[in-house]
Amino acid sequence: MPLDPISAAIVGSLIGAAVETAQTPSAPVQATGLVRQFPAETRRGVMSALVDSQVSIDGRIYPLSPGVVIRNEHNIAIPPLMTPAPVLVRYQTDAFGAVQRLWILSAAEAALPENR
Repeated sequence: MPLDPISAAIVGSLIGAAVETAQTPSAPVQATGLVRQFPAETRRGVMSALVDSQVSIDGRIYPLSPGVVIRNEHNIAIPPLMTPAPVLVRYQTDAFGAVQRLWILSAAEAALPENR
């Protein structure tokens, strides 16, 4: 069944707008100033190196726990080899003193008094 001219014009306009939107690059994602809530037992430090399953935080060497979780400033889990250094972090150790969770602080988090 053919469309009347007005309906055909509306459908054509909608399809044209959808194609134009799909071809227009989107604006880059802006930093959100993410501020996470960290467990009370975490500590703050400057991580300066991550080598051979060990990490240096404030000049002290810590082993990495076998199940270590490292989160970047966007709260995305990253592998240890992708961790930048030096960087301001919050970290948590296990019962054996190994780092089991580590968070790289965003600029908004680093500006908070408890993270200085």
